[in-house]
Formats: sequence, C-alpha cells, structure tokens
Amino acid sequence: MLLVKIPKVCQNEQRYSLEVLLGEFLGLTYYVEEFEGKFIEISKSSSEFGIDVLQSFPSLTLDASFFHTAHKFWLKHESMPVFPLDLWLPSGSGIDANLVNASVPVLYGKQGLVRNGLNVHVNLDVFGSAFFMLSRYEELVTTDRDSHDRFPAWASVAHKSDFLDRPIVNEYLEILWQCLKSMWPDLVRKSHFKKNIITCDCDHPFDNSIYSFNLAARKVVRLLLVDKQPIAASKAAWNYLAAKLNLKVNDVYKNTIVWMMDVNEAQGNSVSFYFIPVKTSELDGLVDFNSSRIRKLLREISERGHEIGVHPGYETYTNSYNFNLSVYVLKKVLEEEGIEQKELGGRQHYLRWDTAKTGNMVQDSGLVYDSSLSFADKAGFRCGVCYEFTMYNLGNRRPFNLKQKPLIVMECTVIDARYEALGYSKQAIQRFDYFKKVCHQFNGTFTLLWHNCHLGKQDKEIYRCLIKLD
Repeated sequence: MLLVKIPKVCQNEQRYSLEVLLGEFLGLTYYVEEFEGKFIEISKSSSEFGIDVLQSFPSLTLDASFFHTAHKFWLKHESMPVFPLDLWLPSGSGIDANLVNASVPVLYGKQGLVRNGLNVHVNLDVFGSAFFMLSRYEELVTTDRDSHDRFPAWASVAHKSDFLDRPIVNEYLEILWQCLKSMWPDLVRKSHFKKNIITCDCDHPFDNSIYSFNLAARKVVRLLLVDKQPIAASKAAWNYLAAKLNLKVNDVYKNTIVWMMDVNEAQGNSVSFYFIPVKTSELDGLVDFNSSRIRKLLREISERGHEIGVHPGYETYTNSYNFNLSVYVLKKVLEEEGIEQKELGGRQHYLRWDTAKTGNMVQDSGLVYDSSLSFADKAGFRCGVCYEFTMYNLGNRRPFNLKQKPLIVMECTVIDARYEALGYSKQAIQRFDYFKKVCHQFNGTFTLLWHNCHLGKQDKEIYRCLIKLD
C-alpha cells in the first residue's frame, strides 16, 4: 500500500485528483495523510500486526503548485497556467513513458526530474494539472462563450497551447506510473482495454415531413420551386399520403437508426441512442414521446440490445425544470414500455454545458453518467483524457456522484463548414482515424457521436471504418 502525504491546501481537490489517478485509473491502494510539506509525497508502507508503518526510503515527491496557487486565488485568473507553457522531454530524464509526442506541455510546475539517492522529485505538477483538466476549472474562470453560450475550444488552454489533440492527462498518468514503477517494481496497475463507444444523438428520430401536412407541403414546394427536383417532390408527397393510409413509408431518419444497429451488431457493438423527450426550443426536434411510433422504436432498440439515453433539449443546460421534466418523461415512457436499462445517462443537446450548473442537474436527476464534454467547434480531448472518470463539483468543492464518458469526436465538428470544415476529404478521414488510434494507444475509449440525420453515402463509408475496434 502507498502512503500519500498532501500539503494542507485545497484538501478536497488533492484527494479527488489522487483518487482519480491513483484509484480509478491505476487501481492502486493508498491512504492519505496531511502534513506541513510543500509537495505531494508518495512512499511505500508495510503492514505489521495490522498497523501501517512508514518505510523511510524511498519517496517520490511531486510539485503541487496548482493547489497552492488555487488556495490563494480560487477560480481567479491568477490561478490559470502562465503562457507560454514549458515543454518537458521525459526521456531526457530517464522516463520511458507512453506519450503521443516525445515532449509534453507543462501546465503547472516546471520541466525536469531530480534524483537524490533513492528519492525522486518530479517538477511537473501531475495531480494539479490533471485536476485543472478533469474539473474543467478554466471554464469558471474564462468568460468567453460562443453564440450558443458554450465554452469554445478556441478559448481553452489546450487549444491555445496546441495540445487539444492529445489526452494530456493520460500522458501525465503514464509519466507518474513510470516513476512509481521504477521505485517500487512490485506495483501492479489496473488493466484498461481499448474500446469504442458508439453513440447517436437522435435529434430527429423521424422525418416529420412525412407525418405533418404543413411540413410535407413545405418540403414538396421547396423541392419543386427551389431545388427543381420534381421526382423527389413526388416521393415526398407520396410518403405523406402513405403515412396517412397506414402504408409503409420511406423514413430516411428512422431507417438510418436501423442501419446503425445493423452495422454495429455486425461488429459486436452496442450503440447508445439519446433522445429529446421534451421540446424546449425551436432548435429541438419535434417528437411526441407519447406516440406509438416513438414507443415502438424504443422497444426495438432495447430488444436488439442497444442503450437508450436522454438528450435534454436546447433550453435545459441551466434550466432545472426543463431538465428534470425531460428525464422524467423518458423514464416514464421506458417504465411503461417495460424497458430496463443497466444505467441511464445522456448528453446535452448542442453540447451546451455550464460547468457551474449542468452537472448539478444531471446528478440530482438520478442520471449515472454524462457524455457531453467535447467541444463543438473542434474535436479533441476537452477533459484531457480518454478514460471514464468521476466528475468534480467546483461549486461545493466535492466530487460528484456522477461519471463523465468524454466525447472525443462529433461528426459535424470535423465535416461541417461551420466548424473544422474538412468535408469528406482525405484529411477528414485521417483526422477521425487519428483520434481513434490515440485513444486506443492508451487502451482508452474512443467515444464517437454520429447523428442519424447526418448519414449520407459518404458518411456511411467513414462510419463503417470507425466503429471497428482495430
């Protein structure tokens, strides 16, 4: 067992970071003591007659500058990283760690490692830097927001310092592990296995122009007069009539949900489908959650072994009434249909997330996890990690009873003109594949979001490759 001594500052934040890195990620057993020291100190303990006795040597100390600074300037600009960030080449200090690039950016602390006999001191603030990323600390310090009131990638330290494409917390973890292992070779870390989490935000589970006269009429007129596609217009008109006559219709959005299940089942994957149960804005899809159509779809998804989750609407991320109503409606329908879930989680519509408020609502609603934390405008590692982890409440300065399954890539982030604008180019395909490979490099989880209403022929070609584990 390890003994970890921590300075008497930011106690909850230090304990949280220790538990995530040492406990959740590495699976090590340890206990914590407070002391008057400046650094975090890790040593090995032995058990004698049931009493833990500290061995004198060796000890590993790590910089703790973030916690000392945050103690004085909690959620103030003075506690933010100082640009430009230093770069550290761990191999130059004798550390052979699994890294994306040979040099790592130093968020807090400084580069280098000092050996003094059997003792080792790491100048990098591993635990403080990890806390900064995992807690999304900067999002309560920096006031920049986009047109949807989202904290944007361009405002983040990771983007400004060019490491958004790297799971920096995973890299720090590997450096920490190599230091621990070099000092205590008998330590055994928790095994992680590479996997893909394939998700779909069902903003529009059905093509509503098939079931609404007004929407059907508008679509037919647009196809005729604007797009000059008379054949497509006639098909749209027939689809509406067929639906009215209870005949088979060609609902592309519904069909793509079925297609997703088909291709993922062939790969042994279970897909997580997230639905908007309550319309809160014109930017939400129009779905009647009491309709037989949606209930039939939910049953089919469940019977085929896939997951159903909640996709709270546009005006829920700071509105507890709308949020709780959305979760309540979904739970009610699932219960009425006899659909049981091992765990119920979800993702925010438009990835709208307020670090001060949204997590509280997610936890209070009884959801087990969230998977919203990615940037809409740029793909990458918003939390700096490709492992699921316990979230932290910066408001009451306590861990949430809530897991985050960080989203790594959303299809429209890479493809669409409003974001990275790579279209279906070779560069876009390489970018998708890059994130998958980097996640798997750390035996981590590649979480992919692809909307069922964004699945044309070219989308499907990319999608088929990404859902494979290799």
